[in-house]
Amino acid sequence: MKAYCNNPAYVSVMKDQCPKTCGYCSSSATTAGTCQDKINPSTGRSDCPGMAAYCNNPVYHDVMKDQCPKTCGYC
Repeated sequence: MKAYCNNPAYVSVMKDQCPKTCGYCSSSATTAGTCQDKINPSTGRSDCPGMAAYCNNPVYHDVMKDQCPKTCGYC
């Protein structure tokens, strides 16, 4: 996939889908304080490790990017 990082036809998609692989993450985005999965208030724990299979599913992309950025490698 890294070959697509700088391909003009795919740059915007790669920035959105593969920022870590393509090196688009800023150093501040990779700090533990800003790159965290959200916590389920009912359990006090993140559900993301059990949901990791959804990270690459286009149907769940937006919700996984919002809820599980660390698990999915978005930062």
